[in-house]
Amino acid sequence: MTELKNRLNELEIKIAHQEQQINDLSDMVSEQWTMIERLGGQLTKANSRIESLENNPQIEQSSLLDEKPPHY
Repeated sequence: MTELKNRLNELEIKIAHQEQQINDLSDMVSEQWTMIERLGGQLTKANSRIESLENNPQIEQSSLLDEKPPHY
């Protein structure tokens, strides 16, 4: 009977670890999805900016000269 209890305890421990790993993975997926949505919004904004520059190059050119480069 003790062998059966030991096996049962080992299985319960494995299940607990697996549940924790599943929860950790779920949290990671959720964080990554949030990041993907944020990056998608930034990409859409960048595409809009590029399109506006292509359509009106002289209107936007002066405002681009006033902007600081990203490394400042």
